[in-house]
Amino acid sequence: MKYKLLPFLLLSLITIGQDEVPEEIPIEEQRNNKIKVLLDVVKENKSIYVQKDRVRVKTFIELVDEREAMLAKAKKDLANEKIRNKNLETKFEANEKRLAELEESLQIKIGVLGELFGVTRQFAGELLASTEKAVTFSEFPQRPEVLRDIGGTQVHNLEQLQNLWISYLDEIVSSGEVKTINANIIDKNGESNVGEIVRYGHFTTSYDNKFVTPIPELNGFELLQRQPERGVLKNLKKHQRSDDFAITSIDPTRGFLLSLYIDKPGWLDRIAQGKSIGFIIILIGISGFLFSVYKIYTLREQERVIVSDNASVILEMEDIVKDVTNYESKENTLDEFIINYTGKLEWGANWVKFFAAVAPLLGLLGTVIGMIETFQAITLFGTGDPKQMAGGISQALVTTMLGLIVAAPLLGLYTYISQKVSNLSQVLEEKASYLLAKN
Repeated sequence: MKYKLLPFLLLSLITIGQDEVPEEIPIEEQRNNKIKVLLDVVKENKSIYVQKDRVRVKTFIELVDEREAMLAKAKKDLANEKIRNKNLETKFEANEKRLAELEESLQIKIGVLGELFGVTRQFAGELLASTEKAVTFSEFPQRPEVLRDIGGTQVHNLEQLQNLWISYLDEIVSSGEVKTINANIIDKNGESNVGEIVRYGHFTTSYDNKFVTPIPELNGFELLQRQPERGVLKNLKKHQRSDDFAITSIDPTRGFLLSLYIDKPGWLDRIAQGKSIGFIIILIGISGFLFSVYKIYTLREQERVIVSDNASVILEMEDIVKDVTNYESKENTLDEFIINYTGKLEWGANWVKFFAAVAPLLGLLGTVIGMIETFQAITLFGTGDPKQMAGGISQALVTTMLGLIVAAPLLGLYTYISQKVSNLSQVLEEKASYLLAKN
């Protein structure tokens, strides 16, 4: 306490020392007054700080009591938890022992029925797997939940066994019937509407004479983006209209073969697999075909001119030999005329032959390019992934196919044109021979 009062004593001394002392007060009296004032200040400060110390000590003592109470409570709680933990461990061990005894007792009581329950769970799982993607999912909406309950049960009751038995009977009956049902139909735009579908056993479903595939996630059936050939759809339409036995097409793989039609390339996709060589072959084929049609048209016009007795060609030959008196000269003149006219008839036939010959050569070129790409893919990626080689092989085969497709009809047109030119030349020679014999 004395250390805390020291600053106040010094402050009081300084304050007292600064006061102005009147001259009329004696020095001894002044000294006594200063000591008295200092004593008063000390007493006053002592009473103030003593009171503050008492309050602080009281507060500290009260906090110590509170912390001791909290510590005592924590120790008590810890002791209770230890006792509870020990009780729980004892109970857990007892429950484990009891559970082992119950399981052993269960296995003994089950006996040969354990194999039966295992087979039941197995068949329930197999039927559930086939039902989730089956075409009959909309007809038996509660079946998946029932089968999951059977598959997750260790010991089955009579009701569960009956439910499994009935589910298999329903599956057997539905597999042999052709049935019309109402279901949600999802079109190519993703819109859904209710319509009648025809179910052929467990194999195929159709809507409006088109095949559909089940989509259990959307609770409906979706139209295939690409349908099979027209003949298949025609048989499907005939079967649905017939009141008697009729032939139709089904998918024995339950949708796998129909799903392949989505990835099946069309004829434009096939041509695109030939790349630039394939398009060049197609262009040559179209050009050759159009030119052949034009040439056949001109030959038919010439045929009308040559076959007719009053044609301009016959009149022209008569004018040529009219002023010639020598028989040999007439013959040479007519031969020259026939050669020139036959040249006009033969014009263009070699172009058709050229188109027919160059198409398979370009196909062979595409085959070589495709095989080069295939071997390059093998060099880079090896033979582990056939898809890396599919592009080159497709180009090789498609270009060969296109070359043969183009060459075959063009070769036929060339043969027809050549025969036509030969026939017209023969007729022209016969007309010339008749003219010589007449003159």
